[in-house]
Amino acid sequence: MENFYRGPATLLTGAAEVPVDAALFTEDTGPETAWSGTVRPMGERRLWVELEGDTARLRLSDGRMGRVTVLGSGWGPVEVSGEGPVPS
Repeated sequence: MENFYRGPATLLTGAAEVPVDAALFTEDTGPETAWSGTVRPMGERRLWVELEGDTARLRLSDGRMGRVTVLGSGWGPVEVSGEGPVPS
């Protein structure tokens, strides 16, 4: 991910796979660096209110994976906070 990633990703929540446009950012590049950003559902899909506060996996277009906490939900961009290492 380097310090910034902008592009397609998939939010994996239980049995659901939601295509999203992700904008992720980190200040540092160490193995336990905190990272955050937003995801926006593609098309007319939305992220369900029930996801707020849940942990999900985020798969970037090149296959890198990371865990995120969904900080909001609904239409438009949704804030996420990364857990553990940045997607690698």
